[in-house]
Amino acid sequence: MHRTGIAKMVSFSIGLVLFTAAARISIGTPKHPKPIDVGMIALLASPAKYNGKVILTIGFLNIGSMHEDDNLWLHEEDGHLFLYKNSFALDLSDDQRKQFIHLNHTYVMITGTFRSYGPEGGKMNSGTIVHITEMDGWQPYRPSPPAKRN
Repeated sequence: MHRTGIAKMVSFSIGLVLFTAAARISIGTPKHPKPIDVGMIALLASPAKYNGKVILTIGFLNIGSMHEDDNLWLHEEDGHLFLYKNSFALDLSDDQRKQFIHLNHTYVMITGTFRSYGPEGGKMNSGTIVHITEMDGWQPYRPSPPAKRN
């Protein structure tokens, strides 16, 4: 073989190795599904339709004194009246509870995976939002007052 033939063969081989490595990286990289933008009323009306799906919705946030009290309510009044079927439980880690406490008792936009209890579910809430990846204030957002310093 001539030098140019060998050089072409080596270049082709290197290119093929790089292409194969890049293909493996893109195949092995997990893809995060785009969240389904859905209102709380649609979630409450057809929870099974969204079971296991990544959703983005808006509701009134309550981070309680215990994890069991963490809920997303359809309306602020539903929380005051304890209308649990108009809410979803939130599966927040201790770090997330600290991170989002400033949004407590405000409307928030939340992204997470929805878990439905089904129409016969014996739980108080209508489902749970787990694997929460984002939570942001929403209108009428009222930030918590700054902590008083002594």
